[in-house]
Amino acid sequence: MKIYFFRTIIIGILLLGILPSMAQDMAYPVEGDGILSFLRRWNRIGDSYVQEFMELNGDRLNDQGGLELGTVYLIPPLHPGDEYPPSEETANGGTDPAIFGEKLSEITPQSDRLKDACFYIISGHGGPDPGAIARVGKRVLHEDEYAYDMALRLARNLMMDGATVYVIIQDPNDGIRDEMYLNNSSNETCMGEPIPRNQLDRLKQRVDKVNELYERDKGKFKYIRAIDIHVDSRNKGKRIDVFFYHSSDKHSKLLATTMRDLFRVKYDTHQPGRGFGGFVEQRNLYMLRHLKPPSILVETGNIQNEFDRRRILSSNNRQALANWMAQAFIEDYKKSVR
Repeated sequence: MKIYFFRTIIIGILLLGILPSMAQDMAYPVEGDGILSFLRRWNRIGDSYVQEFMELNGDRLNDQGGLELGTVYLIPPLHPGDEYPPSEETANGGTDPAIFGEKLSEITPQSDRLKDACFYIISGHGGPDPGAIARVGKRVLHEDEYAYDMALRLARNLMMDGATVYVIIQDPNDGIRDEMYLNNSSNETCMGEPIPRNQLDRLKQRVDKVNELYERDKGKFKYIRAIDIHVDSRNKGKRIDVFFYHSSDKHSKLLATTMRDLFRVKYDTHQPGRGFGGFVEQRNLYMLRHLKPPSILVETGNIQNEFDRRRILSSNNRQALANWMAQAFIEDYKKSVR
């Protein structure tokens, strides 16, 4: 009996020492959390932490591989050299740069010219909806993967100029990718929330998320814009240039026109004599009708057309499109903010 009592005391003492550390290694997500933002809050940054998190919490994730509010998650142990709390916090709000992937998660500021600007960047489709599908030999191309890659590249460019940027559709695994043929998945979430299967529900979810952020942000920034990036799907023989759709809002039209004009200049510079047939048009699209901030929807090419596909299959071309969109935002900012 004495031996048993002694062992009980020892075990109790050990548990008292262990339980506080166990409590520090578990946490609940907050609204809008994806895996990357959840880990970033605990200074677990990088692909290896994501992999460890998935291994620890595989049975706690939802059907789309995302986080559930009200569910507690195990936090991976810190790696040697990392510390919590971190010595330097992220300077402003917006999406965690860890979403760009481990190699590109550090943002080196190029300027602060967009410090008073906020952007909501939406990539079309995602989750259960791949968008347009094209087949090249045995490979299957999904619109959502290429739209997402361009969205990430645009977001990173804007962050480098000091902007606050929210990436609305997120994939915890992909990051910015340089491959020509991007692997397909259905891991995307709407800032941590599973993407519905119903089309109208999908659109409403991302509109509601942007509008919620906008109501919070509109008093903080001089310039707020949203962009929805897509890849079109038409007849294989139909080549198209980049199209810019706007709402009835005058700022939406100005942004679409500014972006079209800049693209025309870039095409004339890099492909003289080719001409640029991209156009600006007001469209009665659900996203453009219901988003509160001035918004545009961009169609970057016809995924079915062999020549248009070069525009999105090449990572250099995807980066060029993102660069031009970012430059157009800067031009529009100059016109809009006096």
